[in-house]
Amino acid sequence: MKRRIFRLIPVVLSIVLVLLFFTSTLTGQELSKDQALSQLIVSSLASWHYSPTKLGDDLSERIFTLYIKNLDYNKRFFTQMDLKELEKYKSKIDDELRYGTTDFFTISWNILHKRILEVKGFTDGYLQEPINFMEEEYLELDAEKRDYPQNSQELKALWQKLIKYQTLNVYMDFLLEQEAEDARLEEKFASIMKKPFQPEIESKARAKVKKDFNRTFDRMLQEKTEDRFHRYLNAVAGSFDPHTNFFPPKAQEDFEIEMTGMLEGIGALLQEEGDYIKVVSIVPGGPSWRQGQLKAGDLILKVAQKDEEPIDLTNMPVDEVVKYIRGKKGTEVILTVKKPEGQIEVISIIRDVVVLEESYAKSVVIETEKNSKKFGYISLPSFYHDFERGGRTSAGDVKLELEKLKKENVEGVILDLRNNGGGALDDAVKMAGLFIESGPIVQVKDQKGKIKALNDPDRGIVYDGPLVVMINSLSASASEILAAALQDYGRAVVVGSTSFGKGSVQELVDLDYLLDYIYPRSFEYKPLGSLKLTIEKFYRINGGSTQYKGVNADIALPDPYAYLDIGEKSLDYAMPWDQVKPLSYKKWDGQKWRLEELRKKSERRIESNPNFDLVKQSIAQVKEQKEQSIQPLKISEFLEKQKMNQLKAKKLDNLKPQNQAFKFRMLEKELEDSVQKETNQERLEQISSDIYLEEAVWILNDLTAARVMAEAA
Repeated sequence: MKRRIFRLIPVVLSIVLVLLFFTSTLTGQELSKDQALSQLIVSSLASWHYSPTKLGDDLSERIFTLYIKNLDYNKRFFTQMDLKELEKYKSKIDDELRYGTTDFFTISWNILHKRILEVKGFTDGYLQEPINFMEEEYLELDAEKRDYPQNSQELKALWQKLIKYQTLNVYMDFLLEQEAEDARLEEKFASIMKKPFQPEIESKARAKVKKDFNRTFDRMLQEKTEDRFHRYLNAVAGSFDPHTNFFPPKAQEDFEIEMTGMLEGIGALLQEEGDYIKVVSIVPGGPSWRQGQLKAGDLILKVAQKDEEPIDLTNMPVDEVVKYIRGKKGTEVILTVKKPEGQIEVISIIRDVVVLEESYAKSVVIETEKNSKKFGYISLPSFYHDFERGGRTSAGDVKLELEKLKKENVEGVILDLRNNGGGALDDAVKMAGLFIESGPIVQVKDQKGKIKALNDPDRGIVYDGPLVVMINSLSASASEILAAALQDYGRAVVVGSTSFGKGSVQELVDLDYLLDYIYPRSFEYKPLGSLKLTIEKFYRINGGSTQYKGVNADIALPDPYAYLDIGEKSLDYAMPWDQVKPLSYKKWDGQKWRLEELRKKSERRIESNPNFDLVKQSIAQVKEQKEQSIQPLKISEFLEKQKMNQLKAKKLDNLKPQNQAFKFRMLEKELEDSVQKETNQERLEQISSDIYLEEAVWILNDLTAARVMAEAA
């Protein structure tokens, strides 16, 4: 999960603890930047984390395990002999952090560097000659099911299989590309499986795999020491809990973009394309869109700042490229691009604030053909809040969307929190208050065990009609606060699956700001970045925590992520579930419904819906693939298995509502903006093919019918 619940508050006044930590461990020493950074992080964690772990062997082992896992997640480089050499540091990392040494960090990278070079050399040699795909051989794809290779010989044997597997995939893709574009997938597989082995395609596939692997190895080898050390510090932070992270300056900038939905740059989505950077799309209304020369499909070859020499972007990672292209509003960036037709152009663009409209709340009117009802639909991608500029907030935007929908005289509203990973806590509290008159929304417990309730800040209700809230396995943090509060009040019917289970609050500590208190003249260390650390845990008003267990939907829909390792319970060092005393609160005294009847009607629709049958088949397929993760490397067996898996997956591409019982339209005011017309049309097409939204509308329809019956009675 990239988005987190977040509060930006001043650094607390226990800086004296940090100062004591410094003076007790490094008195008389000249601090390096890395030492200052690690000391600030460790002392901040010890002082302010919700559940601080003391520096000792237990913490040391947690850091060791997490860092090794981060360095070599798929067990493709380290051997058991390497780990045995590193394990002598397993209980010493806490001492290194205390005294500012980095032996474990240095030696672990030296070993990894050696293994990358070793694997690179073997890969280059192995890919020089044709590969034998006729042998009966198998590869375990799930790294959790296999151990690290014992030694260099076993490492070589593992990479021989990894190379074979990757080359087979590319070989198959090339063969499929040769087939008629309009042919069905099963026809394409039937055709290629009848054909004899094609050495020229195998040679082409090997060349591509070699190039791709070398690019990966080179990036790993060329990674800056500073970036590697930042990953090490992230393992230190993550050993306290999975939502405590160190943000280097670049990552901090990305986090702020997530929180605000805004950035300063040129307004173009980029991705790596071979050796170059390709423009995927242009943000409507942004600087590139207004300037008009940069287009989707262009390759960016060079970038220059005004009056500076251009920098060659060949083989540069996209995140590095972005550093050069983003910049302050009003500054000029000069791009050298290659057009799809082949001509080279130099394009000058003045940077500006780019608004990422897709990250903001949006509403749609849904009209039913059967009974001429109108419903409102609001999608909320995140709980954004522009703290720095005093700009847009998610609570304010949802309020505006509700007011628009009320003018349309909708009979019910669906609030979609699916895939919403959270954001600003204040916005979750204020948003819940849009649907109730007054009362507590969530309880928050701090490090000392003190519990406080966060209440609806005003007594007004913006919308008092029927309400359905959609959640899924990726609804986390602020989404869970909102869904849980509306569920506890009996204010909404929650539809979907069990949510993520993140029930903690983070604070962002500016390490530069903190350093100024300790070493006012330490400008040479800056910028250091920020530390996002867990400082509180939150609880529902009924006393239960959303941590670890999440929020259970009132009406369950098949969860497409059911057999994936998603959720708080799958994360390393997650905090446990617990509960506190429930609060006194008044249940919603508006519309009542019989939940069991709504649930049974939904179950009957799902049971008879072939689309959900396909979803269930997909869930079963994912479970089967997870359990049967051994991949054949004999070409005939490989193609047969790939055909079976891809044909099953292809069925899910055809998911569409059973009938066109609903019409979706943007509000007329939205359509007046010509820049958004194309984007809005794509969005409507996406919404109209959403089978989960279709079922949510039927549930809301049942809910409004229940209200009519209650009024008649």
